[in-house]
Amino acid sequence: MDEIFDTDELPNYKIYEIAQKVVADYMKAKNCKINPVAAELETTVGVLYRQLNPKDLTMPLNIDRIIAITRLTKDNAIIEAIAKEFDLNIIENLKVQESNADINLSVDIANMDNSEVFKDVKLAIEDNIITKKEKKTILSDIEKAQKANAQLKSRILSVVTKD
Repeated sequence: MDEIFDTDELPNYKIYEIAQKVVADYMKAKNCKINPVAAELETTVGVLYRQLNPKDLTMPLNIDRIIAITRLTKDNAIIEAIAKEFDLNIIENLKVQESNADINLSVDIANMDNSEVFKDVKLAIEDNIITKKEKKTILSDIEKAQKANAQLKSRILSVVTKD
C-alpha cells in the first residue's frame, strides 16, 4: 500500500494515529502488552492490530471499536479527533452543581479567549491582507474560544434554576 498511498492520503490517518496512541498510553499506564488489551476489548490481537492499521482497508477501525477503546481507556481523544474532522467541539457534561465561582471563572476565560480572537483579527486586517501565519493564529484562537464558550454553556446548563 505504500506505493499507492502516502501517509497524508490515507483515509482518516490522523484518527488511526490517535487511536494507536490511546491504546499505547493505556498499555503503558497498565504496564501490559497488547494481549490483555485485546482480551478486554473482546477481540484478538490480530484483529486489533488490523483495526488500528490505517493501511488495512479490509478491516478498518469502526465506530464499535472506537467506543470500546474509549470506554476501556476512559480517553476521549479518538472521539475528539473525529469531532474535529467535522469542525465540532466536545465538552463533557458536568456532573456536579456549578458554583458561582466556577461560572465566573468560565466567563473570564471565555472573555479573554474571545478578546484574543478579536485582537488578532483586527491586527491581521490592518494591512488588508491576512497572511497564512495570521490565518493559522486566528483559527487556533477561534478553536480555543469555541471550547471556552462551550465549557461556559455546559456550566450554565448544569445550573439548577429557581422559577
